[in-house]
Amino acid sequence: MARNKTGMFWKNLALIFLLAFSGNSIADEAPAAPIYPRDITLPGGKVVVHHPQVADWQNFEVLSAWVPMEVAMAGSNTTWTGSVLVEADTEILFDERLVKLSHLRLAKARPDQGLSDAAQALQQSPAAHKLVLEAMSKGSQTMGLESLLRALPDDFAESVKAPASKGLSFAPPRIIISNRPAQLMLIDGPPVKSKIEGTGLEFVVNTNWDVFHYLESDAWYLISNDAWLRNTMLAGGDWLAATSLPNDFQLLAMRTEFEGLREVLPPRAPEKKPVPITISYDAAELVVIDGPAELAAIPGTGLDYVTNTQQDLFFSGGNYYLLLSGRWFKARDLKGDWSSVKQLPTDFSAISRDHDKGHVLAAVPGTAEARLALIEAALPHDRLVLATAGEGLEVEYAGTPEFVPIKGTPLRRAANTPYQVIQHNNFYYLCDDGAWFMSTAPEGPWSVATQLPAAIYDIPPSDPAYNVTFVKLKEFDKKSGKVAYSYTNGYRGTYSTGATVVFGTGWSYPGSVYYRGGYPVYGYYPPSYGYGAWYHPAWGRYGYRGWYDPYWGYPRSTSITISEPVGEKDWEWDLDGTVRTVYGQGTRNYIGSGTYQMDGSKPYKAVAQAGPTEKGNSGPEDIIAGPGGVLYRRVEGRWQTYSDGAWLPAGGNIPPGVLNQYDAMQAGYHSYDQFKAHQDT
Repeated sequence: MARNKTGMFWKNLALIFLLAFSGNSIADEAPAAPIYPRDITLPGGKVVVHHPQVADWQNFEVLSAWVPMEVAMAGSNTTWTGSVLVEADTEILFDERLVKLSHLRLAKARPDQGLSDAAQALQQSPAAHKLVLEAMSKGSQTMGLESLLRALPDDFAESVKAPASKGLSFAPPRIIISNRPAQLMLIDGPPVKSKIEGTGLEFVVNTNWDVFHYLESDAWYLISNDAWLRNTMLAGGDWLAATSLPNDFQLLAMRTEFEGLREVLPPRAPEKKPVPITISYDAAELVVIDGPAELAAIPGTGLDYVTNTQQDLFFSGGNYYLLLSGRWFKARDLKGDWSSVKQLPTDFSAISRDHDKGHVLAAVPGTAEARLALIEAALPHDRLVLATAGEGLEVEYAGTPEFVPIKGTPLRRAANTPYQVIQHNNFYYLCDDGAWFMSTAPEGPWSVATQLPAAIYDIPPSDPAYNVTFVKLKEFDKKSGKVAYSYTNGYRGTYSTGATVVFGTGWSYPGSVYYRGGYPVYGYYPPSYGYGAWYHPAWGRYGYRGWYDPYWGYPRSTSITISEPVGEKDWEWDLDGTVRTVYGQGTRNYIGSGTYQMDGSKPYKAVAQAGPTEKGNSGPEDIIAGPGGVLYRRVEGRWQTYSDGAWLPAGGNIPPGVLNQYDAMQAGYHSYDQFKAHQDT
């Protein structure tokens, strides 16, 4: 959020990244895991509740679902087996990957005709009816979010998926292939150097690497993996380990603004030979292959994949296919020219989700995983604020506020601040943490915005403020003074192409260097490329390989410097300093920092299902409610249906919706187990 008068701080990348990987969860208590069947024992009897089967989800707010139940009244040998249609208000707990159900109400029971008296008991017995209602009110009722999304009827899912963003860029970045360990240094345009007063040193402002130039010897120094490296020029290639440094570095470390250097002084010899560095002034991705590319076939397809790289790199029909930030590129030769893929070979959709490369299915048009990602991108994240929420917000600028035109609109965007401030006529609009504020001055004071210019929603993807078009005013309650806003994942940098979701707009937004008090302030817009962004199905978000692994080439994501004195420990950067500000300018919530890392340094990998992980979890014999609430179950690989008080062979007449529900339930449970396993670690 913006700086508040009660706590002086600059927004920092650690907070930016954390926000990108978080959702708005306002549950009053820790929600229960979505474990089914659930045995609920009450004084009036016992109710076994099976996994709800989705019928509809109106505006993502009211859920209608068939719930299979087995009801045994106390003191009776009779068991009612059937399904009830339940409606409930919903709240999406994004951080927990759950949907919380509240205000459950019984709408209709099934079976209703030609079935046993026991099956009629719920409708005929007030006591049984009361028992079911009591059971539904016990504890926190939840469903796994992925199970719910997967189970949505096809026609409903198609109607609610995120619409395509017009104007995204699919031009390939600079793709660098290395057959040996390498690391990528991104410099935002030609290097901008700044002299450090009182020393013979200067540093490069427009990069998140720590790069110094010693003027006396014209030598360059940088920090890589806690080791100092030296070169005679700022260039890619091999850098030598520096076991001694000019005395000016010791002087630098004694200053408060560079105290972070103390952790890497005196210089020490690296444990391994320094990894070569590749430098790019433009958007780029580094693909490190451990030697010549080694191919392995993907069963059931005509595809091969490169096994000795962590990137998603495939080979088919004489072309290599590379997935970057949700976009596909191809080349005949790995070190040749890459181009955007207009249509993938159909074999990609045949990749098993249990395969090492199963996670790429989210980027393959027409797959269930791609559909799931599109629905996820349309889910609303709600924020409710008081009308007084703008009081105390402060927006800081590097010097006098500067505004630049937004092409194709009458709007202007603030250029020298990390906050997203839009000027329309004589008014200023601040988009902060999923809510809008307005003022008659660029610095504030700010009040909650209850009206917004329509032109805001005409901002094109070629402008770095495009993400604010996904934050909308939902309603304003004059009586309570509360204002409701809603945003979708476009605000966090995930955009729909209509067939899949991609990370970032694909456009490059040049950063800016401003000076305040004689010191440089570098503002940059988080890029679409350069950090190995990949879609994590269990989280429903894009993450990136932000941890440092020199043998796989993923870049650093920290900076040792920041320009403002730190007033609150919680808002510190990774390393302290007060000479340089490096902030995520404008689109502050694009990327994640690896807060939710996968095992080791590998991306998410779906593994073969291993059965229930805790008692009560959905297993192969769980009951499913098909269309209209008719019950089915699968026993030892064969389907049965419930009729006249007994389970009978269903034959081959299994409705497609039942098969979809079964697959959704199993895949959803498995995904939730994966999510919890990674969350716990």
